[in-house]
Amino acid sequence: MKVTFIALLAGCLAGCSTPVLPAYPSSLTQQQLAVEAHRILVLHCRQCHGAGTSQSGEMLLEFEALIQSRFIRPGYARRSKLYRVIAKGDMPREENDAPPGLFPRYDLGGPAVPDEELALLKRWINAGAPRWK
Repeated sequence: MKVTFIALLAGCLAGCSTPVLPAYPSSLTQQQLAVEAHRILVLHCRQCHGAGTSQSGEMLLEFEALIQSRFIRPGYARRSKLYRVIAKGDMPREENDAPPGLFPRYDLGGPAVPDEELALLKRWINAGAPRWK
């Protein structure tokens, strides 16, 4: 879902102090929710937690690994480590969070997960963490 600059500007001119992006639609199917959750993990986690590149041993892009390691607890976002570390701001790490060269991919840094995407991850986990394809 894309929001145009004009729509945001119009909202601000109408009196809002901070533009608010619309949330993901509540009508997403289970499969669409899973696909969007996977897209968010790829965008924010792949450089350090992707297959063959994990700096920590957690493979966040492999569904079975997330379930088997109990990194996510389907139906319980607040009890899921994945959700908690992102919501707390511990991940993704900021640039130069570790000593240079210790974790080369951490040196790249990355932006925080936006609130809208964090909310979608929470919805996905609370919906039972349906499997992405």
